[in-house]
Amino acid sequence: MCNRLIIIFAALVLTLYILMFSASAADFRFALVLDDIKNPVFEAQQIQVQLTHGYSGAGRLDVNIAEIKVQHDVWKNVNVSCRTFHLEQKNINCTSGYLNIPGLLSYPVSLHLDSDSSLLKIKVYPTKSEDWQFTLQWSHTSWQGVVAINNGQLSQIVAWWPSYEQIPKLSSGKINGVARLQGDWSGLKIASIDMSVDALTFADQSGLHAGEDISLTLKSNIARSMQPNQWDWQSDLYWQDGEVFWQPVYMTGDGHHLSLQGVWDDTNVRLLDSSLILAGIGTFNFSGLMSRTGNQISAFKLVADKVESSTFFSQILKPFLGDTSFAEMEVTGHFDLALRLQEGELQSISLDWDDGSIIDSRDRFAFHRIHAHIPWRAGSTTIADISMLKGHVLHIPLGAVRVPLEINNFNLFLPQLVLPVLDGVLKLEDFSAAYTENGWQWKFNGELLPVSMETLTTALQIQQMHGTLSGYIPEVSYDSNNVSVNGVLQINVFDGSVVVHKLMLIEPMGLTPHLKADIAMRNLDLELLTRTFSFGKMEGRVDVDLRNLELANWRPIHFDARLFSSPGDYPRRISQAAIRNISALGGEGAVVAIQRSFLRFFEEFRYSEIGWRCALRLNICYMGGIEPELQSSYMLVKGGGIPAITVMGYNQEVGWQELVNRLQRITQENEPIIQ
Repeated sequence: MCNRLIIIFAALVLTLYILMFSASAADFRFALVLDDIKNPVFEAQQIQVQLTHGYSGAGRLDVNIAEIKVQHDVWKNVNVSCRTFHLEQKNINCTSGYLNIPGLLSYPVSLHLDSDSSLLKIKVYPTKSEDWQFTLQWSHTSWQGVVAINNGQLSQIVAWWPSYEQIPKLSSGKINGVARLQGDWSGLKIASIDMSVDALTFADQSGLHAGEDISLTLKSNIARSMQPNQWDWQSDLYWQDGEVFWQPVYMTGDGHHLSLQGVWDDTNVRLLDSSLILAGIGTFNFSGLMSRTGNQISAFKLVADKVESSTFFSQILKPFLGDTSFAEMEVTGHFDLALRLQEGELQSISLDWDDGSIIDSRDRFAFHRIHAHIPWRAGSTTIADISMLKGHVLHIPLGAVRVPLEINNFNLFLPQLVLPVLDGVLKLEDFSAAYTENGWQWKFNGELLPVSMETLTTALQIQQMHGTLSGYIPEVSYDSNNVSVNGVLQINVFDGSVVVHKLMLIEPMGLTPHLKADIAMRNLDLELLTRTFSFGKMEGRVDVDLRNLELANWRPIHFDARLFSSPGDYPRRISQAAIRNISALGGEGAVVAIQRSFLRFFEEFRYSEIGWRCALRLNICYMGGIEPELQSSYMLVKGGGIPAITVMGYNQEVGWQELVNRLQRITQENEPIIQ
């Protein structure tokens, strides 16, 4: 705004300066018409100057300009009038003037020109509480100017700025400060700015970019270099107060400081020894070179030491992870960072993280005492050294591990990782990852060496189980969104085997991960299984098929389940306690029936077959027994031998959560029939 007003008034005063030396004490009227004035900086067309001068020295001045062009801005019908105008041979004074640009501004102004001291002063009063003062003084060889702003209302000058949809609209704010300019008749030589902005508020229509009550201070110095067409500059911007939301980052002004210095010429802008200090986070030192043609970065270097990981993650990185489980992490430690670009391409990154930790706020995982040295160089192979002292996943303790990760451009490779898990070991082999245009992709295979089920279930804080858990992990792959097992996942548990087919985990890092799989369990030991869950003693073996399993946020929403006796010759016995629990699928009447008959004298019974079915649809379990039956009842336990018992159920539709609750508290609504 200030530069443009100076240009406008300078054009007007040039005309008045000519009139000054032709003025006399006599009463006269003067009119001047100019078709146009052209300058490399501005153009003015159809200029009309009318001056009425009286014996008292007072007069009236009216200047009308049909059109003024300043760079890309065009103003039409610009008018300057002075109702109290004094014209003398050495002085021009306008004490009650007015500047009007239709549709843009209409401000009171005052003007003073002293030819003896070669001094021009212009004051603009946009509102009663603010003023903008422009002072220009010159000699035969040089000139200097001052722009002083007092309580400048930024909302008043928004109209002077170009309108861009991508730039938020400024709604309020005050500016105070001084800008000083010095030069000769070849142009500007030195400029200094000392400005402060208070209560700055802006926003765009979407609400995704906004700031409120922002306080800034700008100090800048610019000087023409000894080299042709080259300038040296140094600027400091301080952000003391206020808040900014720039989707998705939210930050407050707590004393952040941006320091820039360098040189620029007609072709390049060069940054030298510049820095960004983010309060509570750290200092980032940088330098670079940018071509002014197309604003292309030719070179850039950034170095940061001892950056606070917790605040850097929470304020800078975490907002970009809002739709993932990483958004609930807490990160500690300090890191050093070095980054270099050349010809617009990333050339190297070096990250050193010291004594760091990653902790999930929901306690799903945690990794402690992390030390990492991660170097990366374009076109070269480097080795990252990452170590962790301890951690846990779902309360399962993890031991110390060291990871020598091979990095080649955006490809990662790890031959083998041996991770202690409880009293066993998880081995991952041939891990490879690559970054593609669709995001990260990786794969690996591995093996879980035997882990005690007692130790595992204690760590998971669930019902204690017995035996060991081990298994083979086929190729596991990730394709930016989904994790899938390209083969059969094999697990040994309860003295039987579990085979998982078609395992796929959709958006595992999202807020609602989705899992799909087919699971076949074979020859599980019923005594180990029922003892584990305090189900009552059962002897025998069972097979379980769980097809079309689908979990959303780790809760079942769809499956077809079938439990049935394994083929083969083995003892098949069931206790009264186990019968009570099985009857929970249909009712408590089984216990009553046993107590009212001679069967109550037996603690155990023989059976020939057991079976249960459940098709889960829309949170309803559609149940069945050993064989599909069209009648209203179904058989859960088929008697065999002496003493024998058969358990029938009638509940064919049960809410899934109700069924789970029933099994937990052994309650029922409908009675099964025991024969």
